[in-house]
Amino acid sequence: MLMLKLIAAASVSSFFFGLFGVSWESVDEKIQSEFPGVQSVSTDVLFARYEASDAKLPIIIDVREDGEFRVSHLDDALHLESAEAISSVIAERGLGKDTEIIVYCSVGYRSASVAADLQARGFTKVLNLEHSLFEWANKGYPMTSESESGSTDKVHPFNKAWSVLVDDSLHAYPDK
Repeated sequence: MLMLKLIAAASVSSFFFGLFGVSWESVDEKIQSEFPGVQSVSTDVLFARYEASDAKLPIIIDVREDGEFRVSHLDDALHLESAEAISSVIAERGLGKDTEIIVYCSVGYRSASVAADLQARGFTKVLNLEHSLFEWANKGYPMTSESESGSTDKVHPFNKAWSVLVDDSLHAYPDK
């Protein structure tokens, strides 16, 4: 049910942004107005944590759809599309609600919604990856794919409206 609400919200947002243009500023304003309690972490900070050999990484969760995840995702990211699924995995692993979690999607909107839901469920260390995978890809940071090579610089552009936020040369769609 939550995923249907997210899809509907994303569709409405896509229509709105398609009519009036989309920019990082408009995405940031929308996320801040709809999810004011959600804290974020920059792609640069998370990348530095990946690069630090002694750093303990938080649980990284990709909340995008299957096709998006197949094209590319962050190394070691779990693919879980809802707060309910994330809560279940955290519990199955015997971890508490103080577990550090970073969620991401394409631009940060869907993941902000999931982060807010996790907070409502009592999770205390949830961060949304600011500008999410699109900014990560634009900066040339490493990504993993489900292809034979395992690494990629491509990203699923999600939809026509939001795709303007990721360089055209990085667009890719999953094999059907």
